This record gives sequence, C-alpha cells and structure tokens, in this order.
Amino acid sequence: MTNYRIIGLFSIVVAASLSGCARTTYTGMHEKEQATPMLERRVAFQMKQAFFHNPPSCATIVSNSIKAPAIIRRAVEESVERHLATKFKRAIGGAAARNIAARIAVDLKHPGDRRVFARQTKCGGFIEVRLDTVEDDYMVLWTNRAVGISLRLIRATDEKLLWQARHKAGRGDGGLPFSPLSLPVSIARAARVKGDPEIFHSIADDAVRRMMRTLPDTRHATTLH
Repeated sequence: MTNYRIIGLFSIVVAASLSGCARTTYTGMHEKEQATPMLERRVAFQMKQAFFHNPPSCATIVSNSIKAPAIIRRAVEESVERHLATKFKRAIGGAAARNIAARIAVDLKHPGDRRVFARQTKCGGFIEVRLDTVEDDYMVLWTNRAVGISLRLIRATDEKLLWQARHKAGRGDGGLPFSPLSLPVSIARAARVKGDPEIFHSIADDAVRRMMRTLPDTRHATTLH
C-alpha cells in the first residue's frame, strides 16, 4: 500500500471514529456550498410559501433515481413512505403508485397524467424521490456505504414546488492495524458492515428522517400559517 493510500485510509478512519460526535445542521437549499466540517451532517432544504396556504393531505411517491440496485431503491422508497405517514393523512407508496398508474394507463413522469392520477386517487401531492449517489466501497480494512437522496414535494394541480430537501447519510467501519493483533479485528469490522444486508435500509432511514424533520405535519390542519 502506497503512502498516499495509507494517508487517505487514515483520514477516513479518523473521520469515521469521530462520527459518533457528529451533529446535524440544516441549511437553505440555495445557500452557498461550503466545505462540510468533519463533525457535521448537513441537510439542505427549502420550504415554499405556497405549502402553507394549501398543503396537500396526501402524497404519492414517484422515483426518479440513478441506476442503482433494486434493494437500495426499495429501501429508500419504503423509508419515505413510512415517514410520509407522519406528515400526511394518506401516503401512496412507490410500488402501489406504479400499479395504479399501470391500471389506469398513465405515466407519472408526465404532468397531465399526474393530474389524472391525482383525480383518480384523490391524492393531490407527489413526492419525487431521487437517489443522487450510492457508495459501496470495500477496502479490506475499511468499508464505507452511503446514500445521497433528494426529495421534492410537488402539487399535482399546478406542478408547483412546495418543499424540497437533500442529504447524504452513510456508515463505515474498520480501522488501521497498529499491531498484528489489531489486523484481524479491523478486517472483521469492515467485513461486518460489508456483509450486513439491512444496512442500506438503516442508512436510507437516517437520511429520510433527517430531511422529513423540515416538513410540517399536515394531518390535523387544512391551512398552515
């Protein structure tokens, strides 16, 4: 292993070892991007005034993701659906939305078809889910797995953006072996994260939960001020 790779791995391990002390900060979506401090998880979001005047009571999940394994796309959709249930009176999951769209012959990527879908289902909001990045790095001594997600809430009647958020969450484990005895420990810790089939569900839920904190609960209100 070259000196540069050792230094790079050391930096990753140090950052990860401090991640338990990390805090989550919330910034405006269009604020100038600055270098994220090591001990900070950043959530960018934007709340539109139109949301408060006429919030939807229902939201349908529409995925618009990069090419990613189905298990990760499904984990993100399921997490979004769970959290939408704490914000709206009704939520239509991604799989259910695709089935309904196929049955009534509409394309949820088309605004006109979305309006038809909204009328048929009496669900006036759409949550667009986009997987921006998927990281799955395994370096024997270190494993890093991460998901970057963007969410947008769109009103079906006029295609107005009501809310949006963006965040990247991840998990990593392993370490630099400072002695022969620590080598198998580092390998085992890295392998544990790499071999965990549920970890992307947990990572997705972390990301979605942090973003959803910026979206008001509309279940008991018709207008919000």
